[in-house]
Amino acid sequence: MASELCKTISVARLEKHKNLFLNYRNLHHFPLELLKDEGLQYLERLYMKRNSLTTLPENLAQKLPNLVELYLHSNNIVVVPEAIGSLVKLQCLDLSDNALEIVCPEIGRLRALRHLRLANNQLQFLPPEYTKNTILPDMVVHICNPTTLGS
Repeated sequence: MASELCKTISVARLEKHKNLFLNYRNLHHFPLELLKDEGLQYLERLYMKRNSLTTLPENLAQKLPNLVELYLHSNNIVVVPEAIGSLVKLQCLDLSDNALEIVCPEIGRLRALRHLRLANNQLQFLPPEYTKNTILPDMVVHICNPTTLGS
């Protein structure tokens, strides 16, 4: 399966794909092949749903700078690195059905972001940056204790 994954990513790099589907691959770690050399500069949409990821790389924005949509739902992600705030073109971020307890305020500062999905995590509160971001028309969040929202 590892060689199939490497081949898929290599083809995407060589052919400058804008979309990459890595769903249902039982990935426990973010594929290093995605971050190799200059990364995938042309990639705009990355689908990695229903894997077993627990973390995201700090250099995600540096290696995949043109991401517009990032689908990471149904993994086991606990922490989202602050560096995600550098994905300045990101419009859609789906982190629903993970293990998030806290989300970094940097996501709330993404000005291009239009769709944020954080449902079915272990969130206790959202940073104030999220409640102040009035440009988010589609934000789906389930808070375990809604009295702490934005406090």
